Amino acid sequence: MKKIILNIILLLLAVPAMQAQTLEEYLVMAGENNPQLKATYAEYQAALQKVPQAGALPDPEATFSFFLQPMDRYMGREVGSASIMQMFPWFGSLDAAKTEANYMAQMKFTSFIEAKINLYHTVRTTWLSLYQLDEEVKLLERELEILKSLERVALAKYKSGPAASAPAAQRQSSGAAPAQSMAGSTSSGMAGMGGGSTGGSSTASSGSGSMGGMSGGGSMASSGSSMVDVILIRVQVKDMENRLQLLRDSRKPKVAAFNSMLNRDLNLEVQVADTLAPVALPASLSLIQDSIRQNHPMLKMYEWDEKAREAQLRMAKLMGRPMIGVGLEYMVFKPRPDDMSQMAMGGENMVMPMVSISLPIYRKKYKAAQKEAQFAQEAATQNREATENMLFAELSGLLYDYDRTSKTLQLLEEQIVLNEQAIRLLTTNYSVAGAGIEEILRQRQAILTLKQQQLQAVTEQHVTVSAINRMMNSDI
Repeated sequence: MKKIILNIILLLLAVPAMQAQTLEEYLVMAGENNPQLKATYAEYQAALQKVPQAGALPDPEATFSFFLQPMDRYMGREVGSASIMQMFPWFGSLDAAKTEANYMAQMKFTSFIEAKINLYHTVRTTWLSLYQLDEEVKLLERELEILKSLERVALAKYKSGPAASAPAAQRQSSGAAPAQSMAGSTSSGMAGMGGGSTGGSSTASSGSGSMGGMSGGGSMASSGSSMVDVILIRVQVKDMENRLQLLRDSRKPKVAAFNSMLNRDLNLEVQVADTLAPVALPASLSLIQDSIRQNHPMLKMYEWDEKAREAQLRMAKLMGRPMIGVGLEYMVFKPRPDDMSQMAMGGENMVMPMVSISLPIYRKKYKAAQKEAQFAQEAATQNREATENMLFAELSGLLYDYDRTSKTLQLLEEQIVLNEQAIRLLTTNYSVAGAGIEEILRQRQAILTLKQQQLQAVTEQHVTVSAINRMMNSDI
């Protein structure tokens, strides 16, 4: 029994580990389950089926005929006939058609590859946005705890303010009594010598009263300031709690969008990384450019398009040649009676080979087909050049974004260190002197903003590298 319970406990502990999934596993799942990607692959498979269709011969033609009344011929009475004819395009026409269909299918395959790498990039981008959201929630939760700690410190200062001022007031009162008694005795002792002692007594009393008033005013000022500190901190706490709630609410639609790309339940939890470090470029600039030229699916598609139009031009030229037909005709005869001999004559069936040829004399349509293929090939060449220029312009922008985020991360790291030092000094000063809470709150908001910018810069850097990998046709 104990062994069974132990196995159950181990199984329950292993469930979270089995459920945890990495980004690479999500990408594989998206590639296997995404409906749009499956549709694009089905279009490629459909295009492949056009290759054997293009290379097939025209269907043979069979004809049957019969006479309502047999026709007398020398061979006898012809009852009917049956023929079959097979047309053959000019030599090389079928190969050209198959080549064109094959290249067109390859264009569909490059469309499938493009859809796949775009899907992977979108999955990565959505996953990174979820990571950024979760990390920002953690930042705000930590900041909220710090603010609540500051609130407890400020509240403790406020509560301890009147108690601390009481001993000071008592000390001022006890200090005033000896002064008054001393002044009184001096006045009585000096009464016969003059009457100026009364003014001295009143001066001492007024001085002691003013000191007591200053002490009481100082304690009141400290208590009032501490209460303002508590209120200011509570305003920040409420604002932080509202921002946290908004962030948590915004996670659900992102999770639904991510799961929809994987074609699974929209409410399933998505696992993200614990932390993301800055990422390096996948290769040098020259290697990235060479990889784009050789592997980008849009450029590959226009390459296949050029080859398909070349095969189309060759086929258009061959279609202007005659088609040759070969066939057989089988004629059925019945014996024909001879009037003179009263004997049946003939009646043997006959097989006749046939050859036919088409006459492509209307040349305008064939010349137009050739020009169509030439213009289409030129368009494919120009489209490839334009796409290459567009991709390299996009690459330039991505490299700028990568360089910008790298410099931003370095600068933010330095600023965060300096702000943390300033916060430590301000917090120490507040603990000792009880002043400067507004500056502490400003610095805390500043460092929170810097950390959010740092998180955003890291995420943008990963998105940029993912976009570069997509251009290089690097799936995972």
